[in-house]
Amino acid sequence: MSDLKKALYVLLYDISDSGDLEVRDSDEVYIRHIINALIEKNGKICPFKNYDCIGHCKENHVGCVEGIEIDCNREKEDVWKDFIN
Repeated sequence: MSDLKKALYVLLYDISDSGDLEVRDSDEVYIRHIINALIEKNGKICPFKNYDCIGHCKENHVGCVEGIEIDCNREKEDVWKDFIN
């Protein structure tokens, strides 16, 4: 078990409701919990807009540059997963 995974576990435990997370869980499970924590913190704020990455989102639609919220009819989880990748 890596120290990084242990540190992520403690961080997620501290900042979010990660009750079913285990230290030995897969990377995918950790990514899901990280995305949930980001959504919990940011609500409807679009990461591509918030971090000035307009043009990098492959699902960019007309109106995406207006405001800072997710307004492209996509699930928040999918937007954050694309942003991470």
